[in-house]
Amino acid sequence: MDADTPQKHKVPVTDARDEARRLRALVKAHSRLAAARLDVEHFLQLVTDTLLELVPAATASVVEWIDGDELVYRACSGTNAAHVGMRLGRVGSLSGRCAGEKRILYCADTETDDRVDREACRRVHAASMLVAPLLYDSQCDAVVKVYSSRPAAFDDDDVETLELITSLLATGMAHQRVFAENRTLIAENSVTIAKLRAEVSRREAADERLRAFSMRRRLVLDALPDPYVCVDAAGVIIDWNDAATSLFGGEREAFIGRPIRDALMCPENAAECERSQIFDVQRLPFDRRRIQTTVRRLDCTSVPVEVTACSVPSDGRMETAYFFRDLTPHRLAEESDRRFRILLDALKDFSIAMLDSQGRIATWSAGATVVMGYDADEVIGEPASIFYAPEDVREGRPERDLEAAAQEGHLEFEGWRVRRDGSVFWANIVISALYDANGRVHSFAEVTRDISRRRRLQELEASSQRMSQFLALLGHELRNPLAPLRNTISAIRLQNTDDAFAAEHLVIDRQLAHLTQLVDDLLDAGRVTLGRVRIEKRPVSIKEIIDLSVEGGSHLIREKQQRLSVAMPEEALMIEGDPTRMVQLVQNLLQNAVKFSPPRSEINLRAYRAGRLIAIEVCDTGRGIDASMIDAIFNLFVQETPADEQQNRAGLGIGLTLAQSIAEMHGGHIEVHSLGRDQGSTFTVWVPELDTSPIEDARGTEPASAVADASLRILVVDDNEDSANSMASLASLFGHETQTAYDGVSSIDVARTFEPHLILLDLSMPGMTGFEALPHLRQLPGCADTLIVAMTGLGTLDDKRRTQEAGFDGHLVKPVALDEFEHTVAAAISRFRLRGSEP
Repeated sequence: MDADTPQKHKVPVTDARDEARRLRALVKAHSRLAAARLDVEHFLQLVTDTLLELVPAATASVVEWIDGDELVYRACSGTNAAHVGMRLGRVGSLSGRCAGEKRILYCADTETDDRVDREACRRVHAASMLVAPLLYDSQCDAVVKVYSSRPAAFDDDDVETLELITSLLATGMAHQRVFAENRTLIAENSVTIAKLRAEVSRREAADERLRAFSMRRRLVLDALPDPYVCVDAAGVIIDWNDAATSLFGGEREAFIGRPIRDALMCPENAAECERSQIFDVQRLPFDRRRIQTTVRRLDCTSVPVEVTACSVPSDGRMETAYFFRDLTPHRLAEESDRRFRILLDALKDFSIAMLDSQGRIATWSAGATVVMGYDADEVIGEPASIFYAPEDVREGRPERDLEAAAQEGHLEFEGWRVRRDGSVFWANIVISALYDANGRVHSFAEVTRDISRRRRLQELEASSQRMSQFLALLGHELRNPLAPLRNTISAIRLQNTDDAFAAEHLVIDRQLAHLTQLVDDLLDAGRVTLGRVRIEKRPVSIKEIIDLSVEGGSHLIREKQQRLSVAMPEEALMIEGDPTRMVQLVQNLLQNAVKFSPPRSEINLRAYRAGRLIAIEVCDTGRGIDASMIDAIFNLFVQETPADEQQNRAGLGIGLTLAQSIAEMHGGHIEVHSLGRDQGSTFTVWVPELDTSPIEDARGTEPASAVADASLRILVVDDNEDSANSMASLASLFGHETQTAYDGVSSIDVARTFEPHLILLDLSMPGMTGFEALPHLRQLPGCADTLIVAMTGLGTLDDKRRTQEAGFDGHLVKPVALDEFEHTVAAAISRFRLRGSEP
């Protein structure tokens, strides 16, 4: 207090014990504030609560934080507790004057003292007050104030108490502020704080013991469990904590201002530090850098440490923070733990394995079991090459990958990986080399992630959802004009067995079949891109698949006078798959080989086992594939050979896309090799082998027995009149009586009088659909036993399930093949004979 303040009122001490109690209260408050946890808001509240205890005359206390030209009530206790956040100007207030003059000021009566903000004092009921600045390094960031609702409430003891406590408060608040700033800085650097969080949690117990011995030294950085050193942009040490003092054997003053390279780097490890650039702040990257090395203590002895360095921005300039960990007590144990910590930080959907220097598996994570399917005891000691595809093993890829990782320190790539059950998936693989103190590779860390889904999405990215839906709709609509064409040509061939144009009719029929196949491919392309292709797996032999595929493609081979060589092993090769889809896959590859091979050339088809996989290989000596197109030929609508160079220009660039999709749905993939143009091509399908051989199904499919001649009444319902009329004409050639209807409503009227044995009912009709007409037809007295079959351009498994659930007796896909029509007629005849009536 100086001459500008009201005179102190000395209250004589009448009892030495009262003075002792006051001093003990000060010491107790001092200790409690020093032991406060590192949280600014908590600390400030503790300050105001403590001031009320130490100054009995006060009815309220407040910490006012300087914020530009204003003072903010940051923490309040007593009668003003509800005023947290209140602001008042620095100019015209006793607190602002105190902050500017940096000394304690006293106001005995706020109503007569012109230095105070009288309106603010009235608001908080302050009649007299004491205001003290909180100074740290001659800087005032806040003031503390106690006030009473009565004038002249404070005496010399209160002033002395405030003088004794403010130095501690200023230091503690500065510590809290520094801690808050550093906590914010650490939070902004998420990479560093993520690595430090595990360290902090492991050292919390040690930190609690440290607080018991150093309660009055609460600098923010001293709360960190590890030694910490901070340097400026020139590499000069500017900060140091107590843990660093313990590690390096000297007080901070002995190191502040010295270059970190000169102060801490051991001469014998200078080359290692130069190579890692750990102490070169000019070349240290912004992200975290961690190494193990040896540093020098003040007494010139050395200590092994783990150093983590990171560049951090601070007040517009760049600083570098170093954190040290003493490895002396647990050097060998910590080395092993460091390796496993890399693995444990990964997610469970990552396969993480530690390999020795020869590439053999040394450790195995829980995530690796999930991704790869192996338990740890099945793979420990095995070479990592068991996860590579057989072709990669033959080409020496596993050894090359380890060599590249050893040379570069890190290798990341994508490729096929093989699970325990033989299925393959597209993976992202990261191999990191780990070095010993001499720089030699002693192990590798391999992280594998299944990215099959992402790869499929990337491959189909060029085909948008809208285009896919359009293709599916286009394919469906193309079936309608194909149906009357197929019906008409079938009728012509049935009527004119010795027709002079029989050959031409055969050409039309063959081209219609080809066009129908193109439409089916379009529909399949739409289903693939929309993810609607489904497979129904069962045990099936590779021989059955190849036999059916060769049978389906033999006419194309004969037309070009080519030779097909088929090689199969003697033992049975079995897979679990959809026979129809697998035959479609192999037929696509055969047709591709026939199409792009010259006449009278040879095509080789063979199957063999390779480890847990089965390969189906189609090899030709034809057009070949340019290296630039190898990765693109499986994309939708891509054709490697220009249209003007193709002998047969038929095709949409869909077949290989479908084949690859079918292979992947069976847990496999297709790879292609070609030496270039005119060098031929080899397509290899890799699928997992069935683990156990299934029992052969002795049941055979017996051909339908011939149905005796019988005449049916057949009603054809289709809004496409050409389709309805041509199907009716075809049925008439077989001796059946027919009627047609072109919408759902009229079909009910015709059926009521016609009483048909068989109704071929279209689904997509205007007004009343086939689904809507079906229950009305079922209710007609003359249609109680009628066989009602859906006849539509929709032919997916979902479409067939819908018609079955709706109550249809069958499902025919336009254009209806002649044998399918005959089978449907036979079913209708059999139904009526079984029920004791004759059609």
